[in-house]
Amino acid sequence: MIRLVAIDVDDTLINHQLEISAANVEAIRAIMDKGIIVTLATGRMHRSAVPFARQLGMPEDQPIITYNGAMTRTLAGAMLNHIPIRSDVVLDTVALAREGAWTLNLYHDDLLFVASMDSYVKDYEVLSGVPAQVVGPLDTFVQQGNDEVSKLLVIGEPEDTANRLEIIKDQLGSRAEVVRSRPHFIEITDREANKGVALARLAQQLGVSADEVLAIGDSGNDVAMFRFAGTSVAMGNAQAAVREQAAFVTGSNDESGVAQALRRFC
Repeated sequence: MIRLVAIDVDDTLINHQLEISAANVEAIRAIMDKGIIVTLATGRMHRSAVPFARQLGMPEDQPIITYNGAMTRTLAGAMLNHIPIRSDVVLDTVALAREGAWTLNLYHDDLLFVASMDSYVKDYEVLSGVPAQVVGPLDTFVQQGNDEVSKLLVIGEPEDTANRLEIIKDQLGSRAEVVRSRPHFIEITDREANKGVALARLAQQLGVSADEVLAIGDSGNDVAMFRFAGTSVAMGNAQAAVREQAAFVTGSNDESGVAQALRRFC
């Protein structure tokens, strides 16, 4: 029996218009009414995920997993767990971004900081609903005491992302968790921070076993929670490599695939 459901947000819960379909809202509220706990597990900032959780009617004391598992907080803001990136990893990534002229987002204190404004940052502001703060050189910003960094995000053209991913993994090695979450996103968190670890921790706190957990997602940063959950479901719009890591495949995010999965398993 499913007692806990973890749902990714982008390209999973929300469609390409960045909206939760009426069918998804209805299905999620229906299983919550049955006593099943629903959480979000997203790469988004906490402040960027909360509006979706509230739209679904989640209680204010409900924990949600954000920053790919680096942070778990309640909707009301109570911090339950935070795993910042090591400072040496942050500075090494900042150096790589500067040398390669890459766009790099830095997340500190649930705020978004960038070295300069460009079209990638502007598009991200629209996607996340969060304004970016331009602070100049990010290494200087970090060294001024802003060193509790929850996540780093490299944004670029899809055709450049695979090569950048290899460069970052080679440079950071085992010091960080590095995943490609979208064709143009590379997400970097602490090596102990991913959705699977965070979901396992939350399930333990709630007294829920792995075989009572359903995880739904679409991208590389969801694979870790697929491996933990007793039931894993990939979206129909997920890349083939991600679908292969899930036990089941549902409809796409534009077809209310989350609702289809919940009707089947909950």
